[in-house]
Amino acid sequence: MASYINPDSGTLIINSTNDVNLESPVSSTSALSVLGGQYIAGNLYVGGTLVANGDIITIGNTGGSLTFNSNISSDVIPSDTIYSLGSNTKHWDKIFVNKILYTPTPDLITTQIDIETGVSYITLSSQTSLSLVDGTQVGQINTIICTDIIPVPVTVTPDTPLGYTSFQFINQGDSVTLMWTSEGWSITSHYRTNIST
Repeated sequence: MASYINPDSGTLIINSTNDVNLESPVSSTSALSVLGGQYIAGNLYVGGTLVANGDIITIGNTGGSLTFNSNISSDVIPSDTIYSLGSNTKHWDKIFVNKILYTPTPDLITTQIDIETGVSYITLSSQTSLSLVDGTQVGQINTIICTDIIPVPVTVTPDTPLGYTSFQFINQGDSVTLMWTSEGWSITSHYRTNIST
């Protein structure tokens, strides 16, 4: 018979020394060392420090929640660039930060502007006439910069411009920053870019 805890008397009954590691615990501060895995069907309360020293740790499910009652004393770093903070339907309300360092991998525009990249470069390989498709969510920002000395102007025509028809890059360093609204692409700032209305 395997070892079990008798809930009536609160005692641990051991029927085989193979069930529990009776040798020295892994940690000198541990009173019990379990060699195999554990399954706890109910709640687990840890009165001291909890250290989960595994390579993969999964907490909760899609319908659950995680509550932090303490400060976070480390960096929070994703394992890849494919993960988001929040979603289209569940937004963070406010973000309080000291610095924002925006370091995306820029899109080198050839035939179409990638609106998901956030930063796009007009280069020698860009076609002279480019289109900008509609954004996917309100507040989406896209910055386009001319990084090369181009021989002829490059004109960008959004599918849904807001208060203008197109804008044109002529010189190295020309730039424009746009924001997608519910009505179209709005130009929030530009440097030396020709705006056609």
